[in-house]
Amino acid sequence: MNKNAKRLFLLSSIAFSVGIHPLFCQSSFEIDGIVKDKNNEPLTGVNVFLQGSIDGGFTDSDGKFQFTTMQKDTVVLMVSYLGFKDYKIRSDVSKLNHLTVRLESKEMAIDEVVIVASSFNFGADAGKLKKMNSLDIVMTGSSNGDIYAALQSLPGTQKVGENGRLYVRGGESNETQTFINGMHVLAPYTTNAENSVQRSRFSPFLFKGINLVLGGYAAEYGQALSSVLPMQTTDVSTEDKLGISFSPFNLNMGGTIAQKKSSFSFNGDYMNMFLYNKVFPDSYNWINPYQKTSGETQYKVEFNPNNILKMYAEYDYTTFKQNVNDYFDPSLGRKLYFKEHNLYLNSTFKSYLPNGYSLFLGAANSTINDRIDNSVITNDRYENNRNELHLKASIDKAVSSRYRLSLGGEAYLRSSAKAYRLSSDNLQYSYNLGYNIMSLHLDNNVRIYKGLYFNFSGRMEYETNNNGWIFLPRTSLSYVLSNHLQFSAVYGSYSQAAEDDILASNRRNLQQAYSDHFILSMAYNKPAFVCRIEPYYKKYSKLPLLNQAVYSSTGHGYSRGIDFFLEDKSCIKNLQSTIAYSYNDSKRLYLDYTQLSQPQYATTHNFNVSFRYYLPSIKTYLGVSNLFASGRPYHDPNKPGFMNAKTSPYNSLDLNMTFLLKPNVILYTSMTNLLGRKNIFNYKFLSNSEENNEYSKIPVVASRGQFFYIGIFISLMNTKAYEVSNF
Repeated sequence: MNKNAKRLFLLSSIAFSVGIHPLFCQSSFEIDGIVKDKNNEPLTGVNVFLQGSIDGGFTDSDGKFQFTTMQKDTVVLMVSYLGFKDYKIRSDVSKLNHLTVRLESKEMAIDEVVIVASSFNFGADAGKLKKMNSLDIVMTGSSNGDIYAALQSLPGTQKVGENGRLYVRGGESNETQTFINGMHVLAPYTTNAENSVQRSRFSPFLFKGINLVLGGYAAEYGQALSSVLPMQTTDVSTEDKLGISFSPFNLNMGGTIAQKKSSFSFNGDYMNMFLYNKVFPDSYNWINPYQKTSGETQYKVEFNPNNILKMYAEYDYTTFKQNVNDYFDPSLGRKLYFKEHNLYLNSTFKSYLPNGYSLFLGAANSTINDRIDNSVITNDRYENNRNELHLKASIDKAVSSRYRLSLGGEAYLRSSAKAYRLSSDNLQYSYNLGYNIMSLHLDNNVRIYKGLYFNFSGRMEYETNNNGWIFLPRTSLSYVLSNHLQFSAVYGSYSQAAEDDILASNRRNLQQAYSDHFILSMAYNKPAFVCRIEPYYKKYSKLPLLNQAVYSSTGHGYSRGIDFFLEDKSCIKNLQSTIAYSYNDSKRLYLDYTQLSQPQYATTHNFNVSFRYYLPSIKTYLGVSNLFASGRPYHDPNKPGFMNAKTSPYNSLDLNMTFLLKPNVILYTSMTNLLGRKNIFNYKFLSNSEENNEYSKIPVVASRGQFFYIGIFISLMNTKAYEVSNF
């Protein structure tokens, strides 16, 4: 099959096919060795490749590398690692085995420094601490292939099992904002039924770098009170790909067509819970179970090494229908019917200009249309349409090896329309909201002395809702003692506009909410060992507070605590063990709270321990993890006071196994809450008698006590199953 025929096959593939890998007549050569530093310590994540080719790889936790090539005769092997001088070997390809390479450290320029305070990086080029590729995310604990579920194994995150969203350091889920290639995503989660886990709308295979920043993030990012999740998509592909994956409830197929300087990718996914619900029923009475149809496409072009364009589009349609009780009279039933259309467009351009300048231009649009029939009572209708256009431009320059300057601006253009009708001609409530947020940011990075780095930045924002300017200063001081040890002190001021419903009720008198972050960080990293300790304090002000049916910007609160993270791969061969512990003390007076109280979603203690062991004889990964969280507060109207009770602690023992069946086939299985514990997240109270003010207590639990997942990932045009990445 010639190249054009293969590409035609890729574009027309809409059904399953079984791929037979091409057999190559020419001989191949194996290149292997180990990379160490001057102290004879192995280096992890070192880039080892043949110059002028795509052949290469990264060193593992033992500093070892191994890959094959079909190049002949004399080649140039390059060894590159941040903070070390590049190493080059010119040799006959047949002699490049059993190598021992020792790298010499160098004084890093300002643009090479990776400050890891309060951030956890995933991906080959995302820094040195806590590296993880897309396949690792799929196989992490009980993630079931979801990005946000995998991140909840990290310290600083809190388990809110009834929705599965990301809650960080005492902040609500909407205080953590997601960015793709620097551009904002208005709705990163799928929508699901009440008390059901919501997943990321994006496949982890789409990204080469995922970086959860728990706090103290740069001036580039705004409209996030607690944390940001910046994700970078993969670069231009050099080869055609085709892959499929499937589970009991979804089917995914996608591929890539590679050109000389560009690549076009597509991906389709269909999810239907019908069969899964038959075998593992949940607590709902479904008429039509949860279904989602989604499609993604991406075009990437590298005009030359200095000019790169990426364009991405994603659309999904979600629907379900279920029998539920009437809101006002539980003895009556209704047929709730939900539909959502969600479209996300993203386009970015990066240019490396003469004299050390670099330019970034980006635009992203999010459109979400929700409709619920019989949402509260029979024959009613709820509609909510939201849109956001995010525009961004920045330019930066490494003025010298000691100083880097960045300047940029962005705009959020937002609109939201909501309507609730008892019938088609009986409008009960509606609003049309539109407002813009414009900002400028300036970022200065300075190397004061060897290993000592200082950042001072500022962000100015203007919101048309209240016609007010605000200034948000941010600064940090970091001491990089060695390639293994860092100390940092971080301060930052952050803001975020109120939710649409709140703004619509009192749009002219509400200011943006504020959060000031104070963070200390100690990070120690060696090839097979990572340790991090971070105490923090967050002060909230101007939170929306409901008083006599009117919201005002008079709410306040705080969140303080300490995060601890330990990962070890050295004690026992093939065993990776991780411990993450977070202590959080948070109080808020906001929304409908009547006094300063611990938020209902917050947990004081969160402890997660996980182990992953590789059995080489059967090519299988065995993983086990246990997540514990202390009880969450709730308001019991049968008792005096506000937020006057707590749920029992949360605990879930999870198991997963990954079978490497073939070089291009992976079978992944997992079971959450193996012991079947009934975890209670909150309580609902129904009035028994208006005269006696007595209420009956109903526990809020997840729609499923346990979740079993099995997925198969197959690459049809490559030898590695993770190339089912499609992108």
